[in-house]
Amino acid sequence: MKQFNIIVNADDCTIKTQILSHEENITAYNDRTYMWYSSQKIMETMGGFEGKLIHGKYRAFFLNSQLKEQGQLKYGLKDKEWKYWYADGKLREVINWKNGKKSGIYLLYNDNGLLMARGNFRNDKLHGKFFTYDNDNEIRETKRYKNGSEVIQRKKEKKERSKKSPAAEKKKRKNKNGHAENKSDSKEQVSANNSI
Repeated sequence: MKQFNIIVNADDCTIKTQILSHEENITAYNDRTYMWYSSQKIMETMGGFEGKLIHGKYRAFFLNSQLKEQGQLKYGLKDKEWKYWYADGKLREVINWKNGKKSGIYLLYNDNGLLMARGNFRNDKLHGKFFTYDNDNEIRETKRYKNGSEVIQRKKEKKERSKKSPAAEKKKRKNKNGHAENKSDSKEQVSANNSI
């Protein structure tokens, strides 16, 4: 498989990447975004492509030559770790991909370089614990996700055991007819039956 290096100058950045030298017979997934090259432009479309697929290293630079984003593509789909930066060179975001879907660790930083969120994706959906942080790098909130849906955990309340009155604590038992009655009631009934 032969690849060519290309450079594309966009309005807000310069992109250095690689394309396949010949078209591959690839069936596009409708739920994935493909990156491809045509007419001196890099295009992104959901569910298909019409040009040469980006395949290999991908680097985009701000006009001030700072890295904007960097990652790899496999047959037009994002793959492995991708990093995104602010224009001043500070890391903005880290996203892991597998076959065009978010999969793995996700990190988000603010423009001061502090971690603001950390989580995990599986099959393009949040999965597992998702942490948000305050400006002191302390965990502000923790949420849990399963296949993209937030899992609401019920809070366990401690039940206070109340002291029951002696009359309420009488044990029940079954009489000959199978009816439940209190011990004290059965003693009275026995004594009543004996007096007859």
